[in-house]
Amino acid sequence: MNKKRIIFIIVCTLTLLTACQEQKETNDAIEAGPLDGLFAGSELSYEEYKFIMEFIVDRTKKMEIEDKKLEKWVIRAIGDERLMNKRDLTKEEALEKAEYNLKYYETFMSVAENKYNVTVTEEELDNWIAEGPDQSDVPQHKAYAEALDMTLVELNHDYDRDLYEQTMVMEKLQHVLIEKYETSDLEEVKNKFNKEVEAQMK
Repeated sequence: MNKKRIIFIIVCTLTLLTACQEQKETNDAIEAGPLDGLFAGSELSYEEYKFIMEFIVDRTKKMEIEDKKLEKWVIRAIGDERLMNKRDLTKEEALEKAEYNLKYYETFMSVAENKYNVTVTEEELDNWIAEGPDQSDVPQHKAYAEALDMTLVELNHDYDRDLYEQTMVMEKLQHVLIEKYETSDLEEVKNKFNKEVEAQMK
């Protein structure tokens, strides 16, 4: 999977945890990053994506979630379910999924940094975003930004920065984990690391 394909997948992504769970259930080739494989079959027009994204954002705003960080993860949870399964989550389902996904993300980053000493600098991240997602012309990405009333640059460098950082961390981390687990099977590597993260969440 080349970098352009990875970037395409990333910019279509509204959640992290589902990506990790989906990778357990697929035999597709695995490249770097926990966002691979999402929405690979989603090919709607820009207007169709815009309608969906605006609906997702509007529905989340009506929930009046005070915690803006959690609100972002609710948008991702609702969006993921809508695009992947064409189903609308209830408010309770969306909050439960978002809270779990946020905790998973924070634990993932903590384990990577504190146990494996894997991080990325702000400069590395900005350069990576500028060379990749900022160059995006896929309709999902544009529709997502507009639904949030943001420019593509604002979406990438601020709103979705956490997703890109986690992807970069995974790219670095997998090399460490290959040695630790003594396997070059990236599917196995990711599954084992996922278990490490989930164990820390308990």
